[in-house]
Amino acid sequence: MLRFNFGPRVERFAVRPPEKDCPINILEGAVRSGKTWCLHPKAIYCCDYDVGGRKVITGVSKQSVYNNVLTDLFDIVGPRNYSYNRNTGQLRLCGSEWLVIGAKDEGSERYIRGLTVGVALCDEVSLMPQSFFQMLLSRMSPEGARLYATTNPDSPYHWLKAEYLDNPELRAKRILWSEHFTMADNPNLVPEFVESQKRLYTGFFYKRFIEGLWVVAEGAIYKDSWSEGLLYDPKDEPLGLRVRGGHVQRIIPVDYGTTNPMVFLDIYDDGKLYWITREYYWDSAKQLRQKTDAEYADDLAEFIGPQRNAKVIIDPSAASFKAEMTKRGIWHADADNDVNEGIRIVSMVLNQRMARFCRQTTQNTIQEMQTYAWDAKAAQRGEEKPLKIHDHGADAFRYFAKTEVPYWRLAA
Repeated sequence: MLRFNFGPRVERFAVRPPEKDCPINILEGAVRSGKTWCLHPKAIYCCDYDVGGRKVITGVSKQSVYNNVLTDLFDIVGPRNYSYNRNTGQLRLCGSEWLVIGAKDEGSERYIRGLTVGVALCDEVSLMPQSFFQMLLSRMSPEGARLYATTNPDSPYHWLKAEYLDNPELRAKRILWSEHFTMADNPNLVPEFVESQKRLYTGFFYKRFIEGLWVVAEGAIYKDSWSEGLLYDPKDEPLGLRVRGGHVQRIIPVDYGTTNPMVFLDIYDDGKLYWITREYYWDSAKQLRQKTDAEYADDLAEFIGPQRNAKVIIDPSAASFKAEMTKRGIWHADADNDVNEGIRIVSMVLNQRMARFCRQTTQNTIQEMQTYAWDAKAAQRGEEKPLKIHDHGADAFRYFAKTEVPYWRLAA
């Protein structure tokens, strides 16, 4: 059985019966501030809440709902008080029927068309498409229907912030209630953990994830994380790093390009630091010659060397190049191409000084890591994405960080 203490501001919401809540209730703020824990007692209250329509739990995916919400909730209520089908999303909780729904893209709103919804719990609502959220609200027609949502902050131009959290009319009519939380609202966190979390972030990321502020992502993405201390000269490379026993893993992330540059990075993990030892960078525009997938695959085989002792990771969409790798017996895996989460993890790797880039043999990647920038025009639309220029080495390193760097290494 999990033990968890509520801070006073959290407790006021957590134990308030649904009858006294507003139709829309949003808990927003910093990481590890107890927002998701607020949903657990609220979900249990809602099991006995007399309201028409279905009771649903939503998140980016059914898997994320299971990881973020259900695992701890099941520990709280005990195995005799729930049953859950992870394939269909059918959940029976404390004698009440629920439906778990994923909402990862614009097409997800079809999953709730035709439903009448009385209670909705939304995990990380800012990551859901606006079309899904709007469709969900349109289905919540029963008298007394309640929506409860949690989110970390995003852009101040994000639809959730602009159209709901900053809408004075919704508050005046008591349609919407929200509360801002920080780690100070979570009494379960020991000071050492709080300090370790603060060390993970700087600049824009610190404002968002530690202070819980809705700030614009602008300018160079890694400007607050990059330093000369991330660079090294070949003479400073650990002896034996590249031979058997000198590293625990060798990873080669690939950013696939045809008209755009093709990039491979050679990364050695010695168990403490990630050494980016060299790059392959073919820019067909500069070289005035575009290579075929077969030629790139030959170059990759030569880059890896005869021992074939590397794990190759690549953008899942590069189907034709993956076929050429398979022909040559090059073992490879799909990279996790979650752009914004990948950028956040790269920032943490750089903040923790866990990476070293060789000055002489990764020059293109070093330059791109410093000039990789947010798209200002997209930010004005509430979208958050990097500019698609001079990003190829930076994207390859992002694939590596998102796919291969475990969180426990970052938080150590």
